[in-house]
Amino acid sequence: MHLSRPLLSSLMLLSVTLFISSLGFGQTTGVITGTVRGDENREFLPFVNVVVKGTGLGAATNDQGRYTIRNVPPGRHTIVASAVGFKPSEVTVNVEAGATTSKDIFLVHAAVQLGEVLVYGASLRKERITEAPAAISLVEAKDIVRLAGSGQLPKLLESEPGVDIVQSGLFDFNINTRGFNSSLNRRLLILVDGRDLATAFLSATEWNGLSVPLEEFGRIELVKGPGSALYGANAFNGVMNVTSTSPRAAVGTHLIVGAGERSALRGDVRHAGVIGQWSYKVNAGYISGKSFSTIRTNRNFEYPGFNPFLNNEVRDLNLDAVRTLYGSARIDYDYARGGIATLEGGIAQTENEVIVTGIGRVQVQKATKPWARLSYTGGGFSVLLWTSGRHNVEPEISLSTGLPLLQNALITHGEVQYNFKAFEDRLFVVAGASHRLVNIDTEGTLMQAKRDDNSSGVFAQVECKVSGALKGIVAARWDRSSLVPSQFSPKAAIVWSPLAEHTLRLTFNQAFQSPNYSELYLYVKHPTSPLAYIGNEKLETEKITGYELGYKGVFQKTLFLTVDAYFNQLKDFVTDLGPALNPRYPFPVILPGEAAPRTIWSYTNAGKVNEAGYDIAVNYYFSDSWLIDANFAYFSFEVVERHPNDILLPNSPKYRINGGLTYTHPKGHDIGIKVKYVPTFPWAAGIYRGDIPAYTLVNLSGRYTFSNSLSLNLNVSNLLDREHYQIFGGSLISRRAILTATMLF
Repeated sequence: MHLSRPLLSSLMLLSVTLFISSLGFGQTTGVITGTVRGDENREFLPFVNVVVKGTGLGAATNDQGRYTIRNVPPGRHTIVASAVGFKPSEVTVNVEAGATTSKDIFLVHAAVQLGEVLVYGASLRKERITEAPAAISLVEAKDIVRLAGSGQLPKLLESEPGVDIVQSGLFDFNINTRGFNSSLNRRLLILVDGRDLATAFLSATEWNGLSVPLEEFGRIELVKGPGSALYGANAFNGVMNVTSTSPRAAVGTHLIVGAGERSALRGDVRHAGVIGQWSYKVNAGYISGKSFSTIRTNRNFEYPGFNPFLNNEVRDLNLDAVRTLYGSARIDYDYARGGIATLEGGIAQTENEVIVTGIGRVQVQKATKPWARLSYTGGGFSVLLWTSGRHNVEPEISLSTGLPLLQNALITHGEVQYNFKAFEDRLFVVAGASHRLVNIDTEGTLMQAKRDDNSSGVFAQVECKVSGALKGIVAARWDRSSLVPSQFSPKAAIVWSPLAEHTLRLTFNQAFQSPNYSELYLYVKHPTSPLAYIGNEKLETEKITGYELGYKGVFQKTLFLTVDAYFNQLKDFVTDLGPALNPRYPFPVILPGEAAPRTIWSYTNAGKVNEAGYDIAVNYYFSDSWLIDANFAYFSFEVVERHPNDILLPNSPKYRINGGLTYTHPKGHDIGIKVKYVPTFPWAAGIYRGDIPAYTLVNLSGRYTFSNSLSLNLNVSNLLDREHYQIFGGSLISRRAILTATMLF
């Protein structure tokens, strides 16, 4: 898989620019500069006050945790760094006239400070979670470390409020918020360091295609609700932002080995180092395990309700282990005057995973997913270029038809943003533009012809602090595409803080989801039955208008309460695959080159749907070591207009309940237990239609730290080993336990 010519040109241009800009001039006065990071996870800390003791000199760290104090008199000085939620730290430095002195500072967490947690995704800037104009779930580094042993990223968010996660295979998950899930859900935009994980043909995420272990991630933010005003297409029900740790935050050599039930095996090695203003890290890893999937030929189904005609498979499943082999490398350059440039890339090879699609189960025999990313952030600017490919080393196998399938594609994306503050920081403005190229060729197995398409967008957001307690936000984005008509996505929000650590917000959003290549151009003829699966090139873009009222509050520094209520209007809803939906094929037709008629399964726009619901979540710290959490999500929907031949279901339960208890020992040990209850609900997606029986999941996770260089992690999913299925057509899910050891050299 090679990089496209436009991307190569862009990478070369940006690389030259970054190199030239790194040749900065030395300071002519005494200067102290450096970074402030958390002692636990080495994450860079913004908004930290750094002062020179006994003088009036000081500065605050920027978004990258960097500070610079100028005009410091020569001599020995003590500098003090302080931030809410951390213990103050004092360090000494020697300052010489005409020179710059570098000093990095590490802060240790103090007692729980719930209102001071910072998030980024809702406004494209760091802000306190209580002041964000959206419903946000956050998984922090300490929780990622405890939960990462499974190697299944979606499991990290399984107990978050308002999050609908269903599993159909070892690594086949669908993440959604607020209803209308699917076996190939793509209404949630998934980003890793700004890079879209969705595949080109299905616009879905292959969760076993990551090229780093989960321990590499420093935080996960999930912004719930429509988000196209900032993020463009497919931020329909929300955006998940995953952020990796920098090389400077991971210095040393890490070795992770693990084993467990269902023949689970994993191994990862990572090395990171710092050379002056340069830093780097490389990693390689392997994970494998026995699939939950079973053979369904000869009408051999795992549970009742299957359609013997539609759901019978003609090809045996390969029962070899599901495997992923991966590696990546990253180089950072930290500028003395602030800003950071990053160049990284990686590749993952996946084997034998089974994915549930609208036309039946598909087994990915062997596929590679290479990618590269180049970025620069500093001085209010953010530039990002990335490319992501997918190549079938061996064809995928459609188990219901026996046909070989290919999804060879390359996505190339570039974007730039600029932000600034004005009027004594009362006004914050961010604006940007993006452009994307998509090249896809299924060699006639899924589409009749290859496609070369492009899309672009521009956006702006203005945030104004009307007073210390009130701020307003307005934003808008315009997107164009060679596939669908242009779209305009506005946003407005009011955030009011009548009391310290208590916030009310009212938001309005419009978002859209473009039809994917399968919905537009699918062309598959069943070889053993009179069926054909054909896309609908006349599909309209799916649109949503959302209204939301939210509350966040902290009580006595120990209880964090969130309440989010929403009402959404969906228009031109794209149905799942079904018969007699496409107006071109209301009856069986004879396709070109054939003599007998076929029944056509296709897609259409279903009309209008209203959905409403609310999420309530409570986190209570009854000591610095003990946390109890619980949340409840309610969802309802009304079909205003529907196609007469479509079974329009949200594929979501009416409610979900989560609860948990976590203990953290001062020496770094921790243990957590989570309970999830889902009631019975109906499911209809493609050829799979049936009921999902109610189920209760109990998950256990824990970490024991022997020393700074050795720890053990235990992750047990479905502790009570209650077999169940979470989507109709998916596999029966049983217990999976894995024990991992992490060593630092």
